[in-house]
Amino acid sequence: MTFANRNEQWKHDKDGLEIIKEIPALADKAFKDIDPGDVERLKWAGIYAQRPRDGHFLVRVKLPSGQLTAEQAEVLAALAAEYGKGELQITIRQAVQIHNITLRDACDILPRLSAVGLSSVEACGDVPRTILGNPLAGVDAEELLDTRPIVEEVFQFFLGNRAFSNLPRKFKISISANPHDAGFARINDIAFVPAKREGEVGFVAYVGGGLSAEPYLAERLPFFIRPAEVKAVAIAVATIFRDAGYREKRNHCRLKYLVADLGIESVAEKVEAQTGALLRGGEEVTAPWNYGRFYGVHAQKQAGLSYVGIHVTNGHIAAEALKVFAALAKRYGQGRLRTTNSQNLILLDIPESAVEALLQEEIFRTYPIKPGFFTGYASSCTGNAYCNFAPIETKHRLHALTAALDAAFPEVGQPLRVNLTGCFHACAQPQVADIGLTGGRARVGKETVPAYTVMVGGHLGKDAAFATPLEGRVADVNLEALLKALVQQYLDLREADEPFYATVARTGRDAWQSVVDQYAVGNNG
Repeated sequence: MTFANRNEQWKHDKDGLEIIKEIPALADKAFKDIDPGDVERLKWAGIYAQRPRDGHFLVRVKLPSGQLTAEQAEVLAALAAEYGKGELQITIRQAVQIHNITLRDACDILPRLSAVGLSSVEACGDVPRTILGNPLAGVDAEELLDTRPIVEEVFQFFLGNRAFSNLPRKFKISISANPHDAGFARINDIAFVPAKREGEVGFVAYVGGGLSAEPYLAERLPFFIRPAEVKAVAIAVATIFRDAGYREKRNHCRLKYLVADLGIESVAEKVEAQTGALLRGGEEVTAPWNYGRFYGVHAQKQAGLSYVGIHVTNGHIAAEALKVFAALAKRYGQGRLRTTNSQNLILLDIPESAVEALLQEEIFRTYPIKPGFFTGYASSCTGNAYCNFAPIETKHRLHALTAALDAAFPEVGQPLRVNLTGCFHACAQPQVADIGLTGGRARVGKETVPAYTVMVGGHLGKDAAFATPLEGRVADVNLEALLKALVQQYLDLREADEPFYATVARTGRDAWQSVVDQYAVGNNG
């Protein structure tokens, strides 16, 4: 049988989950001798070939809704110290990555993860990925219900399930009962958000969201979904995707295209054909989007306890630092931590009487609880340090840029989100940033240099909207000046405490294009 693209052929030839038991044999081979299909299938084990393609990989560990125990954090820190050059990355979907490992290393890493209840299985590949959610689940004073049992039920159902190990592309699930859109609902394939119907607490669901080169906001299904029905609805949507999703062109295989073509009512009919009749209606419970940030000390719903939100610059954390935070979680709390989809960390269950002593710990000098309004709200992808697609470095560059903005605008008064992604795949989600930057390269004079396209005014939560793309590319040498000009434009145009995206929407595209025009390649570069 011949397939339209090689990925479909590889999946037909051998289920991706088969690769897990083959890793020891592959570890004996030189990277150049490993079949390309097996390199792809390694993603089903959560192992991804990194740049340069010389036999080094990353392993991605799934943390549903960001849940992490101190014991698990200690194991992750130890593995990163032994195999990952002493560093880890918290991803934009609450997972943790260890880079620079070999397949021989993986033979030790995977069993040690399993021993503490962690898994990398299907953290990559054309499968259901880790479940994004509210990192405060179970302690959140604002959550409508504790989603941890639901997340665990859905996670365990899909984990290693061969009925769903050959999807057209990746399948991203979000489950949150926090009204501040902690799960970034409308950029997921299926997302459950808090709702009420006649006094009953449950969810409404959105389907068909996604970013990359063609971003789509997920559309709302017409159902009110009871907590006990979440798994069935998630299975139904995954089944529709598996059976009817496109499998020809890789860049057209995401669920968002199928939902757009079918229409939301048709998708709803197909869901109910599997689940049986579902209730209609329900009012979504919303509050202003919190960008997935939880900095500082805040009361939990458990009397006398607080959580502490910690800034991890661009998600990059030293193994030794994670080990320290695990120790602090045990010493001051109950041994519980959480990761966030803003690439940060939270310590839970800190008694009010212990907060002051905790914050005196040396580690908070490097990992603060009150970062700057620019450095603390930026996001980046891995960049060309490890990614095979990105032509630019991202993490250090973004931190330098946002630090300069913090210094230049100390009175900005509210967070301003700058997201830098290394390529068109949009892993750093520039479309939902105040200022979104996508890196590439451009010819300037006789040199080819890093250059960026710009978009402005993105946001999620109520009335979500993608950022407006602006024309032209800006060379790296002019990027800091451009960002300062855009921020100054905002300060000049905003009304009262108007957020950046609202100012952009009110003033229109031309007001922002005129700023980019001053710095674009060919105009000033």
